[in-house]
Amino acid sequence: MFTFDFLNARHGDAFLVRWGSPKEKVMLVDGGPPQVFETSLRDRLSQLAPDAQGSPRIDVVCLSHVDDDHAVGLLKLLTQIQRARRDAEPDPFAVKRVWFNSVDELVDRNSPGLSASTQEIVDRASEDSSAVSSSYNQGRAIRDAAAALGLGGNPLFDGPLLVGEEATLDQLHVKVVAPDDVALEKLTQRWLKAKQAKDPQVITSAYTDGSIPNLSSIVLMLTHKGRTALLTGDARGDRILAGLRATGLLDDTGPLHVDLLKLPHHGSDRNVESDFFENIHADHYVISADGVKHHHPNEETLRMLVESREPNAEYTIHLTNHIEFADATLDDLKDGRKFTVDVRSPADLALVIEVGEEQ
Repeated sequence: MFTFDFLNARHGDAFLVRWGSPKEKVMLVDGGPPQVFETSLRDRLSQLAPDAQGSPRIDVVCLSHVDDDHAVGLLKLLTQIQRARRDAEPDPFAVKRVWFNSVDELVDRNSPGLSASTQEIVDRASEDSSAVSSSYNQGRAIRDAAAALGLGGNPLFDGPLLVGEEATLDQLHVKVVAPDDVALEKLTQRWLKAKQAKDPQVITSAYTDGSIPNLSSIVLMLTHKGRTALLTGDARGDRILAGLRATGLLDDTGPLHVDLLKLPHHGSDRNVESDFFENIHADHYVISADGVKHHHPNEETLRMLVESREPNAEYTIHLTNHIEFADATLDDLKDGRKFTVDVRSPADLALVIEVGEEQ
């Protein structure tokens, strides 16, 4: 099977990708905001099949980008493993690989040494802003924890995950759709502007409005035995479309079809326009949100999604939580259309979606 377990990550992302048999492989993508590790992620990971030493096995941990609602759970996971090793105890979880683009690594790619030359400014921004502290510093901590556990360097990619990079892990093909050169250049210019102005507020404002984390967001196209999933992090729709075109996944012959699309940025209407959904069609659309902190998913996003499809098109919109305004919007949009809505039961740790059978 090719299976996805979308956890109750509240306003963030945390989900598993599972594939292969008889020995199932597992990728963990993001870890959600504070409390998600304790309330759902740890329990779900504990149910995974053990490795030879008896610890639940996670073949890949992937952090899409350094943002509080994606990174906290992964930092807790890696810290727990570090603590166990320090106490000479068995690893509580057997993590085999970590994939993650640190902001430092990305800005240095375009301007070598830039991260070091702006470190004092970033540190000052971290002291003044909780947004910087909870994103940039968590990203740095995850980078350091992965390195300490011998998991640094993005194994199989051997460097940053950038548009066009590819790898195959046990019959799972992974193609990187974003970030691209445009995003990296914008990211670098933010750092250069802060350096030239010697002003930590430049960094603070970029983290506060989300532009720094979102510019660095990893977007992956996963393929397993002909089934496909597009995992978008919090990337902007135009950058996702540009990456799909650059990698040959999208052309002018018609929309790209995938089995599963995780909506970018929890269904925010700030990340997508109607052309995003017109160019990408899916059998399963997934929205990880709770409707509380940021009013995600936005009603306009749901309207754009539904109106991008023919009235007789059959597909499913999945929600990780019941959200009154989203439920009401989808009920209105269903008139004369054939899509269905699937919402995680409060009693379940995860919303489980299967997109293919083993052949």
